Amino acid sequence: MAIDNFVMALFLILVGGRLFGELSARLGFPSVVGEVTAGIIIGPSLLNWVTPHSTLAIIAELGVILLLFDIGCETSIKRLAHSGHKAMRVALLGIAIPLFACGIASMYWLAIPPFTALFFGCALTATSIGISMRVLSLNNQTQSVAGHIILGAAVIDDIVGVILLSVLFNFASSGEFAIGSTLMLFSMIAAFIIFSPPLVRTIIYLTRWLHLKASIPGYEVMVVMALICLFAWLAHWFGTPAILGGFAVGMGLSRQFTSPFNRYLKNPFAFTHKLEESAKPLVQLFSPIFFVYVGISLDLSQLDLSLMGIILLLGLTLIAVAAKFVAGLAASSDWQERCIVGSAMVPRGEVGLVFAEMGRQLGVIHAKEFAILVMVIALTTLVGPLMLKLTLSRQAK
Repeated sequence: MAIDNFVMALFLILVGGRLFGELSARLGFPSVVGEVTAGIIIGPSLLNWVTPHSTLAIIAELGVILLLFDIGCETSIKRLAHSGHKAMRVALLGIAIPLFACGIASMYWLAIPPFTALFFGCALTATSIGISMRVLSLNNQTQSVAGHIILGAAVIDDIVGVILLSVLFNFASSGEFAIGSTLMLFSMIAAFIIFSPPLVRTIIYLTRWLHLKASIPGYEVMVVMALICLFAWLAHWFGTPAILGGFAVGMGLSRQFTSPFNRYLKNPFAFTHKLEESAKPLVQLFSPIFFVYVGISLDLSQLDLSLMGIILLLGLTLIAVAAKFVAGLAASSDWQERCIVGSAMVPRGEVGLVFAEMGRQLGVIHAKEFAILVMVIALTTLVGPLMLKLTLSRQAK
């Protein structure tokens, strides 16, 4: 992408996202709805001022990595562990129900082969953790019981989604299922999640010591971005989503950091607080870019807009929404909490789009099916935050 095109695209994304985000918030909707809408308006669907590009996709991914870092800073590992069995139950149901329901529906309604339908079902298993946690953050709910269940479940089904993607990719490429490589991938992911936060905390001690010798301004923000970039790279190397690297750095900085090494890694509060505060402008600047880019990735012109085409699209979307919402109802015995978790699990996002793009590149998903799948993902991205906002507003009454 040429520099003049890039800077103009970034200008339109930042300004459009802000304007529509503010408008959405003033109308009582989550700001992410406005940001996704801004992407649809300036993207190929309407004005075609900005088109999807790998450079913009990377910046959007950086935005969601930074958002997960911010959430990690507020996350208690102890509380997350306590909600582990509930999060696991929600995650497993949230994978199984959409996989079978959406896969079978797409196979019969769209008349596609079983393997293509399997790609459809898998693409709709992973919750967009960034979208749901952004809405919860705006409503000060990230540290609630429901917030921890949602976070745990979303992390789990993101990881399972990556494993499913790897298995399907290997099968589509080689025609055989390799159980050994799948088990190895799972082991590496587990190792990354367990050992990353203590390693981040250890590095923070080293950077605090170096801070005393620094004479150039901007040391704290450099440290945070360097750590986020390093652990996002490590997460990708370990086979996990890069967003988990940002989350791991956030947990390592967290005031509620807990690990077996706590007696040796006590929190240097003054320094970690400076690191957190220095990163907030970056989070506020880059995280909306991701949500605008989701809208830009959607091209409505590829859709079958006949009456039957619209009915099929809405039917698949309804099944995708209902499948995740039903899975969330297993969260607890409290109906309000169940509805919050169910609503938060509805939005699909980055992992689903990766599935769709991978299927298209492999020739498993063709242009028509690709447009339908991306549209279903986009609609859940819009519907989910609205459902969650409505549920949270009812809880506040």
